[in-house]
Amino acid sequence: MRRWLALIIGTTVVALSGTALALVGSTEGGDAETTIETTPETTTETTTAVEETADKPVDFEPIADWTLPEDKLPPREQVETEPADEIPPEIAILHPEDGQVFERREVVFEGEAEPGARVFAGDHEAEVSDNGAWRIVLLLEKGENTVTIKAVDASENVGSDTVTVVYRAPEPKPEQPKEEEPKEEQPKEEEPKEEQRKEEEPKEEQPAEWEFKAHQLYGECRETPPFDIFHGTGKPGSLIHVESEYGGGTAEIGEKGGWEIKVIFESAPAGEVFAVHVADEFGNHKVFEFVHTG
Repeated sequence: MRRWLALIIGTTVVALSGTALALVGSTEGGDAETTIETTPETTTETTTAVEETADKPVDFEPIADWTLPEDKLPPREQVETEPADEIPPEIAILHPEDGQVFERREVVFEGEAEPGARVFAGDHEAEVSDNGAWRIVLLLEKGENTVTIKAVDASENVGSDTVTVVYRAPEPKPEQPKEEEPKEEQPKEEEPKEEQRKEEEPKEEQPAEWEFKAHQLYGECRETPPFDIFHGTGKPGSLIHVESEYGGGTAEIGEKGGWEIKVIFESAPAGEVFAVHVADEFGNHKVFEFVHTG
């Protein structure tokens, strides 16, 4: 009975799993073994079904717009954002007053602005303290001057204040004529007498005491006939004599004491050096040498 029960249980397991199983049974009194194999048809069909199931992907349909309900969501952090600063900074011109007149061109402008703001007058930046007090020196033009002072904060907001002042340039003072100092009366000069006039008239230069001087210009000559020029000084009106064995001449000393004479040595042989004597009327004498090189 036990043997058949084991066989029935084994067959049922094989049919469910679709695989070949070997069941071993035993009797109470013996060692007999019984092996049961499944049929080829059952094994083949079961294997094919398992392979198809393993290769086929499983499709899951997503849940559209799925969200947790609000009461199930975690609490959100509350982030507070500050609104952008669009308020222009405050600024006020305290000095000078509107319409104030100045007779000087250089004027100090002062006032107050929002602390931390920068203050400008055109392209020029003012000095600003930590509490917003500012100061700047400007040069005025002649007449009315409309001055606008601007304040710029960290958010690039611009505030401004304007004042109009007048520069009245002082008119130049007319030059006063200088008082002429009274001139002292000069005593009239008496007209010079005729004798004084003669003395005051410039006198002609009188030659000083002249000394005898004589100079030779060439000392040699290649022309035919040969010649030389002698000159010098001496007593005005006296005579100068030039003598040699081949020629000579005489000259009168001029009023200013100068003299000059050209002497031709017509018969002088070529290549021979000879003496030329120059003397005045008072015994002054000088000797030169001359040669005809022609």
